[in-house]
Amino acid sequence: MRKKTIILYILLALICVFLSCLSMDYDFDLYARLIVGQRFIEDGILPFKDFMSYTPTHVWYDHEWGSSVVFYSVLKFIGPVGFLLLQALLMLGTAIFVIKTQRLQKHAYPTSLVFMSIFLFLFMQANPALIRCHLFSFFFFSMFLYILEKERKQSTGLIWAMPFIVIVWNNLHGGVVSGLGLIFMYIVGDIFQKDSRNIWKRLLAVLVLSTSVLIINPYGYKYLDFLFSAATKNREYITEWWSVFSRMHFLYYLPCAIYVVLAFLCNVINIIKLKKINMTKTIVLFVTLYLGLAHVKLIPVALIAAAALCYNEFCGLVHPIKTWMKKIEKSVYLVIIVMACFIPLSSPLHPRASLYKFPLYEIEFLLINNIKGNIVAPFGLGSYAAYKLYPNNLIFIDGRYEEVYYDKEFLLLRNTWLAESNWQDIYKNYQTDIIMPPKTDNLYEVLKSSPDWVHIFDGRLCGIFVRKGMERSSYLEPEYGLDYYRRTMFCSKSFGCFK
Repeated sequence: MRKKTIILYILLALICVFLSCLSMDYDFDLYARLIVGQRFIEDGILPFKDFMSYTPTHVWYDHEWGSSVVFYSVLKFIGPVGFLLLQALLMLGTAIFVIKTQRLQKHAYPTSLVFMSIFLFLFMQANPALIRCHLFSFFFFSMFLYILEKERKQSTGLIWAMPFIVIVWNNLHGGVVSGLGLIFMYIVGDIFQKDSRNIWKRLLAVLVLSTSVLIINPYGYKYLDFLFSAATKNREYITEWWSVFSRMHFLYYLPCAIYVVLAFLCNVINIIKLKKINMTKTIVLFVTLYLGLAHVKLIPVALIAAAALCYNEFCGLVHPIKTWMKKIEKSVYLVIIVMACFIPLSSPLHPRASLYKFPLYEIEFLLINNIKGNIVAPFGLGSYAAYKLYPNNLIFIDGRYEEVYYDKEFLLLRNTWLAESNWQDIYKNYQTDIIMPPKTDNLYEVLKSSPDWVHIFDGRLCGIFVRKGMERSSYLEPEYGLDYYRRTMFCSKSFGCFK
């Protein structure tokens, strides 16, 4: 490896660590992942049923069980700083495969630190929570894109490693379907490309093999039905599956949307200019653009495809100001040095604790007052409540959604927060003892005037209500210092304590 390339990767690694340090909170579902990982590592058990819920659940097809084992191992043997390092490592790996794919393009421009910095900043913007299982899928997607592009340029035999990679990917995250879809796109592109190298038959064989090994998982062939249903499920009420153009997401994801749309337009302009179309490239860009704009959760896939396949086109846009770009490129070195100096100031060794994302005070109130019973928590906060409160409290539902729960309970929870006509079913049809509604939701005000419920506490995010007759004359107040919650973010009576 050339010296310049090594320096480039070191600088990109610093950017990745810096960006990871900017994240001030964890993903909602991280705690569910840690519970599964703990059960597997410590007890040798992989749950097939949700033991933390009091609602009806189906067989737990956990497509992220491997990620759970990785996350718990990182926390156990490295500590919370391990999450930060793992995120930075996966981001760096993704960036490296993007660069390697760029260099496969005909008459490729030299790698630009400015371009890759922009890509990483947008990639991090699309993945704001610290460490998610999806990062494994984005990493492997970038790897598959490189392998397929390399095979399209020259036969290397790397494609025969893809089925083995699929085995690992499939047990880390269900996003493996994006890798299979990418292979299929390359098959279609090669079939319709007039001057193709006719590799579609080999790719078809790889696709068949890769699909076949999906049965190598703890659930066997039954997992395939779940994977298909999950990949095609309508998630109209899950915000991360909403469109970029939804009111909630538009302004935040606008830079990412501009980036991927611009990449596709550059490809179209290039087709008109050369009077020749690269079918495979166009198909991949179009499909990933559509998926990214339709679902913000998938916009990182579109960013990867755009950065890897349209680098030459992007460079062509700034070619007229080449002298200025060289000056900007040099100045980035200084910026990265400043970023590196910031890293220690962000307290990277300490756990993250956000008062604006997790109900820290509310859960602590339930803990110190030993309030037991079945609890209804907000959809996204369910796994945090389960991690902290089990076995004293069982949850109604959490963010695992189709992995564990039925649509009936999910829709009932939605209607409950909106205080719609049937919201009382949540305690009339289910043995519910505690309800913790966000203070901004309709249910909070409805419960205050309900004769069946007593309001006992208000935290920063949620109120806490117990069934009439469960209330006490007095309660202990929770700790309000943020440092306390930083020290105890991964403390749980049932699942251990990591500081």
